Formats: sequence, structure tokens, C-alpha cells
Amino acid sequence: MALKNNLKQYFLGFMSYASHDPSAALVQVTRESEKVICKFIHFEEGMLSRKKKSYHFPSRSIVACLEYFDIELSEINLVVSDFMDNESFINTSYNYRHLVGDFIRNNLAIRPEQIAKSVDHHYAHAMSAWVGSGYEDCAFLAIDGLGSLQSTHSVFVTDDGQLKKIFSQTTPGIGQLYTLITQLIGFESGEEGKTMGLAPYGKELAMNNKYPEIDFQGVYNSLSVDYSKVINRSPDKYLLTDFNINKFEKSDLYNDYRAYLAFSVQQELEKCLIYLAQQIKKVTGKSRLCISGGVALNCVANELIAKNRIFDSLYVFPDSADSGLSVGLAFAGVHKNLTKSEWNLLLATYRHPKFAPHSAIPKYKSKLIDKLPWQNLDLDMVLSELENNSVIGVFWGGYEYGPRALGHRSFIAKATSEKMKEVLNTKIKHREAYRPFAPICLREDFALFFESSHMNHQYMSYAVKSKEIALEKVPAIVHYDQTARVQIAEEDCGLVYKLLIRMKELHGFGLLINTSFNDNNEPIVLDEFDAISCFFRTNCDVLIVNERMLFRNSVKNRISEFSKEIEKEIINRNNQRFQNSLSKILKAKTFSWKKYSGLYEEISIYQKNYSSFIRFHKLILEIKEGKKTKFKRLIISEREIDNFNNLLDILYYDKNCLAESVSVIPDCAQSIYAIKEGDFILSYNLSNLLRDYKNLGIFSLNSIDIFYNSWDFPISNLIDFDQDLSESIIELTNTYENLNSLNPDSAFRNVNKL
Repeated sequence: MALKNNLKQYFLGFMSYASHDPSAALVQVTRESEKVICKFIHFEEGMLSRKKKSYHFPSRSIVACLEYFDIELSEINLVVSDFMDNESFINTSYNYRHLVGDFIRNNLAIRPEQIAKSVDHHYAHAMSAWVGSGYEDCAFLAIDGLGSLQSTHSVFVTDDGQLKKIFSQTTPGIGQLYTLITQLIGFESGEEGKTMGLAPYGKELAMNNKYPEIDFQGVYNSLSVDYSKVINRSPDKYLLTDFNINKFEKSDLYNDYRAYLAFSVQQELEKCLIYLAQQIKKVTGKSRLCISGGVALNCVANELIAKNRIFDSLYVFPDSADSGLSVGLAFAGVHKNLTKSEWNLLLATYRHPKFAPHSAIPKYKSKLIDKLPWQNLDLDMVLSELENNSVIGVFWGGYEYGPRALGHRSFIAKATSEKMKEVLNTKIKHREAYRPFAPICLREDFALFFESSHMNHQYMSYAVKSKEIALEKVPAIVHYDQTARVQIAEEDCGLVYKLLIRMKELHGFGLLINTSFNDNNEPIVLDEFDAISCFFRTNCDVLIVNERMLFRNSVKNRISEFSKEIEKEIINRNNQRFQNSLSKILKAKTFSWKKYSGLYEEISIYQKNYSSFIRFHKLILEIKEGKKTKFKRLIISEREIDNFNNLLDILYYDKNCLAESVSVIPDCAQSIYAIKEGDFILSYNLSNLLRDYKNLGIFSLNSIDIFYNSWDFPISNLIDFDQDLSESIIELTNTYENLNSLNPDSAFRNVNKL
């Protein structure tokens, strides 16, 4: 359908289930004569709720988006979400216990006609990159931990104005492996960047063969890279070995072996991505590639792909993790409502912005702000502080889109002293000592310090090679492997850009340390109050809030007093934001959260533990009753055969109840070549590998049956045969079978439901 002239349409995007990086995006689209005018706003929920990796529903973000455009939820044309296992706006998966966010989603004050058909998770990632790149014709790699239908990476191409999926992998992927190794090393899920930063410290260990080689390599086959031999696939992913890491305590985080693990998995990730890029080029023939998804935050691998020049052009979506997924979802709604020519007009004119306008920040009037001894901004004083090795917090204008500090919400410091890295960690960030700090520099000074095959460094998406002069002149920003995740500053960086020009006048080059304005494990600051709060919690020397400055020395005698006031205001403001957001997006009457959560807790436990078993039993009964024909051969993996035998014992069936014969095979990719016509596959890992290979045309047998869906959990051994008969007799003596005072219901009163 085509847009009507001068009619504003609104498209809201957010994820359909609890996400570690919740967000909302809202796009306003208008047609004016031969132009398509597109305005956009995006909020990460953590910046508003002040909790990193929150798993919150983006209620605050949705309301902030609505308030920016001054509209109500009822005025949205389309609400677009992705899905997990079921293509549904609600109840998109029964595999997890529903959280408060699911309850909120079920009670949103929206009409059925406002809800668009659910979008594939990786499609949304690809869509965000398509719009951001502006490429009319290209290929896409969406790669992360997990997407819709348990997919781990997907490949798309543009095709006559559409985004067409050509492959989706559902076997274990590199994103899952990287996360599991990150957790094994001692970090949390979501801290994969720490593993990337630790990796260079393991290179020398690998070169000197200090430890046995770790075989992380996946099975590479066309667009598939399968890690089934290393990890079990989702939804129950886990490492198949502990790699001897259990010999160390968590306090041994910087033990050599952990660095060696980080290096080994980083090497595999780089190899995997280069291979996939080469295969995508071979299969699609496209000259341009866009990458998105959480794995695309690996800036070391991104630079390696660019350096290899596999494609003429490479675009990495800056907000490529799930925090940016809402962008792709909102634009998926836009795409549904534009003609091909209108869409091409949008691609030609729109670019994903670096900064949101200052007017987008939700208003909060802090009682504290006016009490502070502010001074008017003075660039000469700021430069003097930088020269004296002060750390300066910069809050300037709008806020950054995406996870990187780009100059509007940054701590900055002089980079010429190698000790500044330690100073920053002591005063501000309180993070692991090995992790590098990033530089921001003028475009004309990039080539003086760094080497790269391209100049797409406005978003800090690539880690480039540092020259020897960087080690000599600006050692504080050079990582252990002599790389730096650099940002080229443009005029839109505001104050920091002006400071870089002044630094160039002083030193002959414009370069500073630039790290995000937040304490460790806290989201980047959003409003003035966040900036002041962070200033007091850290030992930042100077705070700049737009045209005003605050010096630590001027408040040092009142820090305790102000900190207590800040603590009270934080609670008050957060309550206000949350309650205000719910009042604006929920129906007038909702159902009970307590009853809702109890119901879905039982459903999710059933789905994980029993649904596969019940389907399995039903299949046996259908064969026994003649409703289905017995299979020629049942194929089962070595890992699952014991559970299979135990279940048959429970059900009083023999091994050949499903098929004329049973074959037990290794649980690895090579086993698919032992599969024959008429086989029935009862293997958790091989089921998805067969689907992937069929999609790629690698596996051609069509007359096989696969038991597991991609979202199933494997059939587990529900009953352990390890209790002595005497114990069972005692248990049964105390039931209604023996005690006439009890009725059958009593047997279940103290047993967990389901």
C-alpha cells in the first residue's frame, strides 16, 4: 500500500518476550510530494530504569517514545514484535516462566488491528542494518546467541524490494559457544566484551604450547557452522566439557588458562565469521554485506572481515545487540506499509542517527541540581584540567543511540600518559585492569596513529591496528594486542569535537580517551540527574552538564550529604517513571498477576519436562493401534539411548515398538551420512542439523521423520530407579492406600505441582 500525502503514520517496535536488553523504537513516516520523511526515536529501557541487563518490559521506553511525538498508544498504526517459538504477540513460547513483562504485554491497551504479524527475530536484526546502511541491494548476516525457532544465525538477501531469508541455522552457533565460554571463564552472560578484551593475553600461551590445544572448531558446511560436538543446543544449551576450568576458583579470573580459553574461543569466532562471509559472498553473489546481532559487537572480528575485503562494502549496525532490535521491528512495520519505490526513497535519504535530540529526554526536575555550586562552561579551564590529568564527565545535548559512548555521554581524559588507564579505573570505572579504554580523535589525525582498510569509525564498531607512534605518544589507549576501538569525531560530537581541535593546537594532534559515562555495571547516564548521581558515586574531577561545570573540590565537604539526597531521589524518580508508564499503556482493568504467574509457571515446567515425553508416548500408542505405520529403523544418539531404554521400561514397551530395528549413532555431524530412507530420528541435536542441511541442499532424503521441534527440550529420564524397595514400602504405608483417614487428594498436597 502507498502512503497518503501529509498523513503521519506511527510504527512501534519492541521484543515479544523478556530480553536482557529491552528497548522500544517509534518511527513516524510522512509522504510529502515525492519525498518520504522519516523521523525516529529509540530508548533502551535500562537507561530509564537504571538497571543494566534488566529483563524489564520496555514500558518506560514506550511511554518516552510516545511523549517525544506527543501521541497516545491508541494512535499507533502498527505495533510490531518478534517471536520465539510461536508466531504470536503473546505466549510466544511456553519454554520459560512468564515474567512481569509478559503480564504487562498481555494487558496493553491496544486494539487487535494495531498488532502486526510477528516478525522473525533475525529478520528484525537484518532490517535494522538494511535501513541503517541505506544499501538498496546487499546480503545480511544476523548472528547472535538465539533467535526465533532457536535459530543461531540467519542469512538474508534483498530481492525486489523485499528481505528474503535464504538460510537459518538452528544447531549450536558461535554466539552460544562464546557466551558459555565467557561464563566458564567467570564473567556473566552479556559480558562477552570482557572475553574479547582478555583474549590477547592468551596468544603467547598458545604460541608456546603451554596448554593442550582446545578444539573449538565447528563443522563448516556451506552456510552452516555447527558446534554440536562442543555444546548442546538450545533451549537447553550447555558445554559438553568443563575444559578443566573446575580446577580453578573464581578468584583466579586472570589465571593464564582462562586467558588461553578466551584467546581460543576468540580465534574460533574470527575464523567462523570470515568463513561465513566468504560463503555468503559465494552463495549470494552480492557485493555488499550488512552484519547485525549480538556477535556483531565483536569489534576485533569486524575489522578482520573488513581487512579481508571479501565484500566491496561492509556495514555493521552500531546498535547490533537486542537493544537495537526494536529499531528493526519498527522499520519492519514501515516496510509493510510502503511501496517498493517509497521504500527505496526512504533508504536513499534516511541514516541511522548517532544521537537523539536533547528534547527526547524525559523531564525530571531534581531538587538537588539548583543547590550545587555550578560555574559557567569555560573551555580554557577544561583544557587546563585535562592537562593536569583530571577525568571529566561530559553530558552534552542529546544522548547516544547504541552501547558506545560517542561524545555526548562520555568520561574523557588525556591519553598521553600510560598511567591514565589506572587512574580511570581507580577513580571511575572500577573494572578489570586489563580492559582497554577507547580513543576519540579527529578525522585528519586517524592515519597518524592507526591503520585500517576503511574510515567507517564513527560508531566504534571496529578495533584497528595502532601504529608505533601511538605507543609512543598516546599509550593509554593502546590495548595489549596493539589495537584500539577508535571513534572518529565529527562536528556533531559537540563539545568533545571542540576540545579535540583545541588539543590539536596544543599538541599537534587531536586525540583523547573516551569511555562511557557510567559506573561499572550501570547503564550510560541519560538525564542531568543521572550525570550528577554518577559524578558523586565516582571520583570524577569535573562534571560538564551542557553549558555548566561542577568541580569536585567545590563539593568535597558535602559529598556525604548530597549522596544521601541523591539516593532518596533515585527511588522516588524510578517509582514515578514506572507507575507513570503503566498508567499510560495498560487497560483500565487487568487480570491478577498472581494467578497469571502461577498458571504460566506450571505451563513452562510442563513444557520443559513433560511435553516431549507425552508426544513420544502418544506416537507409540498410534503405532500400536495401527493409526501409524511402524518405522523401518529408529536412529538415536549415544547420549540419549539410556533415557530411551528407561522410558520404555516405564511404559512396558519393547525396543522395537517404534521401528523394526534400532541404531545407536554418535551425536555428531558425521552421523547424518548414516541416515537412510524411512528412518525415524529421535536425536535432539541431529534433528536440527538435518533441518539446516536440508535447507542448504546438503541432505536430500525426504522420507525420514524427525521427532523433535527446534524449541523442544530432549526427553529426560523422569524417574530414577535407585530407591530400595524397603524405602518405597515405608513411603506407601503413609499414604491413603494404607491410612483410611486419608483420601487420594492427600497424596498430592505436599508434592510440587507438575
